[in-house]
Amino acid sequence: MTQRLPNLNAVRAFDAAARHQSFTRAADELGVTHASISRYVKNLEAQLGVTLFERRHRQVVLTPAGARYADVVSDALALISIETGTRATRNVKGKVVVEIDSDLAVLWLMPLLDNEVLDGLGIELELRSYPEPPRTIAPDTDLAITWGPMNVPGFSRELFLSFTMFPVCAPQREEHVRMHGLAANKLIYDRGVSTWDQFLKRAGTGLDAAEGHLIFHRTHLCMEAAARGLGVAVGDDVTAAAMLREGRLVRPFGPSMPGRQSYHLSTASRGPVRPPVAALRSWLLEQAADHVRWAREAGLSPPLEK
Repeated sequence: MTQRLPNLNAVRAFDAAARHQSFTRAADELGVTHASISRYVKNLEAQLGVTLFERRHRQVVLTPAGARYADVVSDALALISIETGTRATRNVKGKVVVEIDSDLAVLWLMPLLDNEVLDGLGIELELRSYPEPPRTIAPDTDLAITWGPMNVPGFSRELFLSFTMFPVCAPQREEHVRMHGLAANKLIYDRGVSTWDQFLKRAGTGLDAAEGHLIFHRTHLCMEAAARGLGVAVGDDVTAAAMLREGRLVRPFGPSMPGRQSYHLSTASRGPVRPPVAALRSWLLEQAADHVRWAREAGLSPPLEK
């Protein structure tokens, strides 16, 4: 009996849309139009007889049925790619594809990269960053640094960095924060209020003592706003590391809290690891170890969990 398969272009469109939770970003990834993604997904829904996405204003969200199908599709596409050896990066000598959270890329990785490092590694780097944690890792990725562990077929993973959170502000604001406390300062929120809620409860203060709080939906924007003296943000020893070293940010006082998740490093595990991938992986692990030593010496609490 012949099995009826869905249109593979529709499956790829759905997979990209599910990973990005966006038809627009899926269209950008696949080099097609937003309308094409929408049409592919609509046709796939008709064939399956289920609704895969809940359409909202400028946003799409997977339905429970869509989330289940996304897991199946993601695993199937990864296994197909792994078994047939179609990873494009293997055809480019020295090329390494890295996926990383956009805030971690801007605040931690980029300050460590320069021409000397790249020349020493002898690699051609393709860095892909996403503003929101993806649901999976693209099959042609060599290395991925994710916030929280991800179980993806064809990839091994290891703990990379844990972190400790604490208030940060510009040096010129430090004395005011020390004298008057957090609640007397503008607070800078990263997406939501839950983290500051926890800090203020530990400090024994109310949430709305100051006015004009600021909300930024990117951690790197929060750190930049704090460094410019606009208020006090929740930082951590990883994403605030470069600015703390440079003296653009300071830690006025506690309290501190462990991060809710740790960063994990995933490595493509189909066959032997290519030399350029191994070189970059080793360098990343060295940087993580150096960071752990620095954080301990700076009294910011050990960021690495054993």
